Parts: sequence; structure tokens; C-alpha cells
Amino acid sequence: MKVLITGSSGLIGSSLCKHLERSGHTPVKLVRNFSLVDSKTCFYWNPSKAELDTHALKEVEGIIHLAGENIAKGRWTHRRKQALIRSRVDSTRLLVEAIESMSSPPSFMLNASAIGIYGDTGERQVVESEPAAHDFLGELGSAWENALSELDQTKTRSVAMRFGLVLSPKGGALKSMLPAFRMGGGAIFGSGRQFVSWTTLDDALRMITTLASHDGYQGPVNCMSPHAVRFETFAKTLGGVLHRPVFLKLSARMVGFIFGEMGKSTLLTSCRAHPQKLLEKGFSFQHPEIEPALRHLLNR
Repeated sequence: MKVLITGSSGLIGSSLCKHLERSGHTPVKLVRNFSLVDSKTCFYWNPSKAELDTHALKEVEGIIHLAGENIAKGRWTHRRKQALIRSRVDSTRLLVEAIESMSSPPSFMLNASAIGIYGDTGERQVVESEPAAHDFLGELGSAWENALSELDQTKTRSVAMRFGLVLSPKGGALKSMLPAFRMGGGAIFGSGRQFVSWTTLDDALRMITTLASHDGYQGPVNCMSPHAVRFETFAKTLGGVLHRPVFLKLSARMVGFIFGEMGKSTLLTSCRAHPQKLLEKGFSFQHPEIEPALRHLLNR
């Protein structure tokens, strides 16, 4: 199977390309760095300028769109928020327009999304039918998924993959946390009672390939372990796996002071998301529990 990938330099995208190659598939990449273009496996695009080399879509059976500015990189100024919106919505719309113009469009398009769309759900477990929140991440997620929904579903099946925290020592949140935790400086943010919805990178890759290969999946799909944990549990479990204490606490007020709205939305918000659609169709998680998952990731 020939699959077009965006975001191929990111944590999930780079690992996905290798995963697909090992499985006998052919990943083709859309890249913004013109020096990487080879007109065979790497093609140029620039979503901010609505530029896309449509040769990248030739004979492609599916598209997996993972590109987007890092949500947690810096404070959310007005300018930063606009960049986050454009990187997701404009890029998705550009791909959808290209697909809609094809006489033989790809059979599926998987689009990254996020559980931020649900907002702060407290103690409640939420599934894919939960409405979007009326905050920045909720509205961002809605706009992102609405751009995807413009596809003609009779020709190209679309799935919005709502990821939680994807854990890997190679990148993302876990890589950022490890230095402090290894030195015994790991901290609990806020009350620590907020739920964290998570998955290992290994399971994330298996979810993506499952969603790509099974026609029964369509619309939003929660992509995380069925066992969300409170942040305090996550932090203390990580400390335990590393044989380091976790006794520091960063109050909600201090999180807001240091990180602003971004910190409040990503570090303090509780989201106990549940992968209902995946479980209903029999998806089997390799690492559903947090402690064995962290031991696997960190070889402990």
C-alpha cells in the first residue's frame, strides 16, 4: 500500500514511516524543506501559501495527515494561537481540496486530532459522541475536524484520530519530563487529581495502521489506553520506575504564572477519554496499564 504522510519529521510521523516500511508498505512524504524533495518519495508543500505538489497524490491509496504546530511550545499569544489554527485547519483543507479534485481519490484520509476538543471533563469518562468544549482547544479541534469532514465520504473515508499523551523517550512530553525525573526533580502539577489520557508510541502506531486498513472506522476515534490515570499517579509511577522520589508540587497558580493559558489547558485540564470505538471493534492494546508501559518504554 502506498500512503502519503505529512508530519514525517515528528515523533509519530517519523516512527510511522519506519513502521510502514517494515510492514511492506510505501510511505510517501510531504515536506516543507525543499532540499529534501526527490520527486519520488518526498514532495514539496507549503500549507501557509496553499502550495502542494499534486504529483505526491499519484497512485496513493491513503493519506495520514499528522502535521501541525506543537501545541505545548511556548505561551499562547494571539499570534501563536493563529499559527496553531492555520497549521491544522489550512493544511487539512488544502489536502481535502486536492483530493476532491482527483478523478481517482485515495480510499481513506486519517487526520490527527486531539482530546483537547473535549475540554475539562473532570471525573467523567468521555467517548467520541461527547460534544466539543467552548474553549480555545475545543474550538480548534472542531475547526480541524470540520475541515476534514468536507471530504466526500462516499469516495474517501475519513477518520479524526483524537490522541491523548503519546509516550516515548524519543520525543514529546515524556522525553521532556525525563531529565527532571531522573534527577529526583519530578513534580506534580496542580492538585494532581486531573486525569491524563495516554498511550505508548507503539500502540499509537498500531492504532493508526488499524484505522487505515479497516473500513469500519469513520469519524472521530479516541486513540488512547482504556485506562486513563490521574496526573499524581502518572508522576509517582514514573518516579517509581526510575527509582526516584516525587515530592515536589507546582500549584495551579504557579503553573498559570509560568506557562499561561497553555499550561492551564495542557497540564491542569482533566480528560478521562475512553477508546470506545476501538474497543468495540476488538482492538487489543499491547500496553494498556501505565506502570508496565513505562517499564517497557524505559527498559526497566
